[in-house]
This record gives sequence, C-alpha cells and structure tokens, in this order.
Amino acid sequence: MQSSIAFIALLSVPPWFLSGCGITSPHSQARPAEKPETKTATGDAPVPAQPQPTQLQPQPERDGAAVVVPPPKVKADEPKPAARGDEKKAPVEKPKPEEPPPTALQEVPGPEADDQLLGLLQKELDQAMQQPAGMRKIQFSMSLVENDRVLYFCNYFSGRLKGWFERALARSGRYIPMMAATLQEAGLPQDLVYLSLIESGFSTAAVSKAKAVGPWQFIRATGLRYGLRIDSWVDERRDPVKSTRAAAAYLKDLHEQFGEWFLAAAAYNAGERKVEKAIQKSQTNDFWLLSQKTTLKQETRNYVPKFIAAALIAGAPEKYGFGDLTYDAPIEYEEVVTHRPISLTTVAVFTGTTAAKIKELNPALLRNVTPPSETGFSLRVPAGAGQSFTQAYAARFDSTGVKVITHTVKKGETLASIAKRYQQRASQITDVNELKTPQLRIGQQLLIVQDGAQTTNSRQPVQGRAPAPAKKTKTK
Repeated sequence: MQSSIAFIALLSVPPWFLSGCGITSPHSQARPAEKPETKTATGDAPVPAQPQPTQLQPQPERDGAAVVVPPPKVKADEPKPAARGDEKKAPVEKPKPEEPPPTALQEVPGPEADDQLLGLLQKELDQAMQQPAGMRKIQFSMSLVENDRVLYFCNYFSGRLKGWFERALARSGRYIPMMAATLQEAGLPQDLVYLSLIESGFSTAAVSKAKAVGPWQFIRATGLRYGLRIDSWVDERRDPVKSTRAAAAYLKDLHEQFGEWFLAAAAYNAGERKVEKAIQKSQTNDFWLLSQKTTLKQETRNYVPKFIAAALIAGAPEKYGFGDLTYDAPIEYEEVVTHRPISLTTVAVFTGTTAAKIKELNPALLRNVTPPSETGFSLRVPAGAGQSFTQAYAARFDSTGVKVITHTVKKGETLASIAKRYQQRASQITDVNELKTPQLRIGQQLLIVQDGAQTTNSRQPVQGRAPAPAKKTKTK
C-alpha cells in the first residue's frame, strides 16, 4: 500500500520555556538613612548608587540566554518608575507550537536500516511465526535493542516528538487490544500492530498528502480491493475494526508475495508495485541492496528501525521517559441494525449519550446521519444501550420507504423555506449535511432524507420490518 508523504512539524523548545530566564524583583535591604544603597539584580553585594528603578526590564534573548542590560540612571528629582508588579497589563499569550499531524512518524529523518538489522528482525519474526497461533510475539533481542539506528529513533520519539508520541500511546489504549487480537486471529505476530503507530499514531482521522486514510493508511484503491466501503456516506478506512481486518489480510498477501516480513512491511509503506519494480530493476530481493541500488525513498528505508523503536517504547514506556501515561479505555460497544437513515443526535437520545460519543464509536460515518440502505446498516452504540435503542427505534419509525433527494439551493431560498417545502425540521437538514451555519449559498447542494419518521411522541406499533436484536461486542 502506498503511504502518504506527510509533513513533520519539528518541535523546538521556545526560549521563554527555558528555566532560569525569569527575572525577579531585587530584594531591598535596610541601610542607614545617610547612605542609601541599592542591590544589583543578581543579589550581589550592595553598591552605592543614585536612585534607580527597582525592577530590571527583560531584554531580547540571544541564543536562548537572557541578556541583562544595566538600567539607565535617572536624575534624583525624577520619580522612580512604577514597580513591575504595580503595572496592569494584559498577559501576553505565548504562541503554541504547531501540532504535528497524525502521520508525523512517516517522514521522520534519520539513518536507514542496514542489512544486519534487517537480518536480525527477520530472525525474530521467523521465531515468532513458529509459535502457536495466538501466541506469536516478537522477542526483541539485545542486538536489536542496542542497534544504533534503532537507538536514534528511540531518542527522537522520546525527545523531540515526546508530546506527540505520548498522546499516540494514550490513544492506543482504545484500539490495541482489538487490533492485536485481530492480527493474532489472522496468524500474524501481534507486534505488527505498531505499524499503525508509525502510519497514523492510532488516529482514525489521519489523512496523508497522498490521500491515504485511517489508522492503517489505506489508499482508496487498496481499501476497495480489501472490501472496505468508501463512498459519500461511509469511509471504512476510518473504521478501526474493519480496517484492521483489511490490514491483516493485506500483510499476509504481501508476505506471501515477497517472502520476507520486512519486504512486506516496506511494500505496505511504499506500495507493492514500487517494491516489485525495484526488485526487477536491481535483480535482487535483498531489501538493503534494494535501498542502495534503487530510488526507494528514505521513508521506506527508515521503516524497519522506526517500527522496532516504536514497538520498544510502546512495550516499556517508562524506560524511555513515559512514566505518567494514562491510557484511554478500550472501546466497548453493541451493534444494532438500522433500515433507514437516522441522525446521530436521535441515536444519542435513544441511547442516553451524546452525538459525539456515537460518532467516536462510528468514525467511518462521513455525515451526522446513517446512510440509506436496502439491507440495513450496522451501527455501534455504547455497551448496554442496544436494547433501549431497539425499542425506541421500533416505536419511532413506520414502514414508509426512504427517499433521498439532492436539492440545489436557488436564489431567495433559506434553510427554513427548504425545510418547510420538504416537511422537515431545519435541524434535520443541518444534521444530515453537517451545516455549521444556517446561511446558504446559491448552487449549494443539500441532501434531503425523507424516511417516514413519526413524531417523537408517537406510540403506534411498527408495521414494517423490525430492527435486528442488538449484538453485543467489546474488546478484550
């Protein structure tokens, strides 16, 4: 699979963050009245002087160190400037450093993998594959741990990118239990879950410059090839469960095609066609020779040591300075089936939660409404809420068929007038189209979903097909 080329925002510690750069007010000391004295800003021995300001003004910094300039002398008959503490000035907001994107690790520069490192990793992977299914875990040897290229990325991830890496590790708590179990069920080493850490930082919203999407960074063509639904309503590349199953199948196919796990990982990152062309051009399937003789990009050559470094840190975060991690709780949910579009706001009301929580459980949804479907759409709701949803859903909807209309906004039309025309509430149109403002523009296209929904207070029995009973699912 072809991964994206993502921009990395290199983080640097701003000068104002450096310790020791704050300037405090000098301490005054009582002296005989006939010999007034002052102290220097650093607290050195007092020296006789004419009256001077009691506070040094901070000066511009050079090379990260504060430059202290002596205060100007003032005449004896001039009043002293007000102390800094007496001034009432609005606090100056410090600019926040730019947040690296979820795909930040993809292009982190550094020394690429060598043939010795690749050989060691291949040995460890072969040993893991000899274990019974479900117990295939890579035992990283000391030779791998102490490899200088691996150490480089360990230091980089726990240094310059520590904040980013810490958030990614915290987020991993939601998905690693499910992802590792899925890889094991497919007969793969569970440690391959850290490929998702390199690709996206376990972010379901990750999008690369090459338009690869989701935690496993599938491009559209590969996602469709492995059965992921991608249309204007749903993008299952964002679904952590379905995309992990697709990634496991893809990795197995790549390993069968190339015969080596690091070649499979390289092909996952760069795309199998690029690796195929490189093998044909160089007449070798040795990854190190490929990286030297061909134009495989640095991102791909760095993939193996990055993977090892990410796995080592994630396996023992406290060893690398991540001692105060708080992991997100694993996702737990039940699955229900809907047979006509329903807004996530309504789903939230039926399940006693928020629309944001429903969206978090269903990141593949591109709109705030479920898609129209002839066979039914599987929707995730919080664990324990499946039955309440099924009952409320059955009481709300009748057997009227679903109709989806695309309306093009004309001159003079408003959200209220369009809603009245189609006998809907303005909020329904806002939810379906994720409008951030009621202001419309001429030519704008709106989806109007007419699903025959009854009013909220309706108690009429359902005459059409009843929704399937909830299926409880949770990560282990």
